[in-house]
Amino acid sequence: MEVALKLDPVSPIALYRQIYDGLRDGIIGGRFEAGTKLPASRALAASLGVSRITVTECYERLISEGYLETRRGSGTFVSTRLPEWDMYATNSTVALVPQVESDVPKRLSRYGQFLDAPLRPPVPPEIIRLDSHGPDVGAFPIKLWTRLLVRRMQEGALSLLQYTQEWSGSTELRTAVAHYLRVSRAVVCDPSQIIITSGSQQALYFAARIFLDPSDYAAMEAPGYRFAGRIFASQGATVLPIPVDRSGMQISQLKKHNDKAIKLVYVTPSHQYPRGVSLSVSRRIELLTWAKETGALILEDDYDSEYRYNERPLPSIQGMVPDAPVLYVGTFSKLLFPTLRLGYLVVPPGFQNMFTGAKLLCDFQSSSIDQRILTDFLTEGHLEPYVRKMRIIYGNRRTVLVESLQKHFGRKVTVYGDNAGMHFLADFEIELSEQDAFDRAVAAGIRVERLYWPAPCELQRPGHVQFVFTFAAVNENDLALAAERLAGAFLA
Repeated sequence: MEVALKLDPVSPIALYRQIYDGLRDGIIGGRFEAGTKLPASRALAASLGVSRITVTECYERLISEGYLETRRGSGTFVSTRLPEWDMYATNSTVALVPQVESDVPKRLSRYGQFLDAPLRPPVPPEIIRLDSHGPDVGAFPIKLWTRLLVRRMQEGALSLLQYTQEWSGSTELRTAVAHYLRVSRAVVCDPSQIIITSGSQQALYFAARIFLDPSDYAAMEAPGYRFAGRIFASQGATVLPIPVDRSGMQISQLKKHNDKAIKLVYVTPSHQYPRGVSLSVSRRIELLTWAKETGALILEDDYDSEYRYNERPLPSIQGMVPDAPVLYVGTFSKLLFPTLRLGYLVVPPGFQNMFTGAKLLCDFQSSSIDQRILTDFLTEGHLEPYVRKMRIIYGNRRTVLVESLQKHFGRKVTVYGDNAGMHFLADFEIELSEQDAFDRAVAAGIRVERLYWPAPCELQRPGHVQFVFTFAAVNENDLALAAERLAGAFLA
């Protein structure tokens, strides 16, 4: 590792002192973390253009002062305990000092201005996360996945480490995904219509980036998926909230905006997020008819349709009619494990070039290694038994959480949505505001998710508070404990 130090040959300060000060300041300031290995004196001298004796003297002084330490046969390292630490009475590690706002001017685009907001702070690990939308990674067949990885690496390691020209995804994986979707979701497509993305989030971003300008309108369910609304708004589009009832998005309310030339309408028809209902067949047909008449595109997000408990699977909107004006989105990140950043977008014929170009400009390609392993996982028949197993686990967890809430809240809680998916919506009849209830839940060690309304359209119900509950990644004991704690927090 080379070390960059600012040296001034014409300065009255000797080079030895400049190197010493640069290293010492870097160690104290955290640039060189504890345990970092520094270059050998000969290598550092060559990179800085100074004599080795100069560097050796600096290292020896820093070692004598306790900033560096040597390890026999390994080299020179930043000390694991700095001399400054012993000057203060403390038994904790050095805390990071918050940085003062920079004076560098922010010449932001509209997109940059939209994003320039504080992010949500990390959630402490001891909190029971009922707002975490990932699957249970503990039940994933990691040994099987590792075996597939080893086999692929042994067969063609060099090719998997190189760039590819299959920017829309490997032909093998797109063929496997097309077969999977035709069988399980009644999606009508061939492999050329599939774009492999870095999760469904990237697919939504591509759709917004390609089709939405600042003067455009996009419609979505209300309440709805927070990040979809933020993605549309980040492009400067106006987001129109469309109410949801027990049959899904109210298409009649969508039609009231026909004067606005809506470009995109975002729906989660198989398991609406967050109310958990499915879009009825009659409304699906009505939505398709409306889209063809207006020239709008339907963005169908099918994020967890594999998990329906004692209910028949629902076909996609995309496959209901020929030449459907639908962009169909799905993901394996939620189905298998979150760090598998592989999703897919099924586009109508003629849309491939623009989405492949967007993928190329964004991140060039998704991981070739992950694509090949996932291909084997699909084609060798491992996905179906895994989903069957997880469907039982998640179904049991949903039952435990619902019954535990009903046990502690009785008639003061109502659970909405189909017996499906990895989340549900719960309505509490309590005399608390949403903020107060949320704060009390956090104080009790429970993190729930608040509803997202795309625009100021929330329908206030006096004496009622609603939260989203996820349950897939939480064990049954913690789910029961969470319900008990929430009752103590909300009903006290």
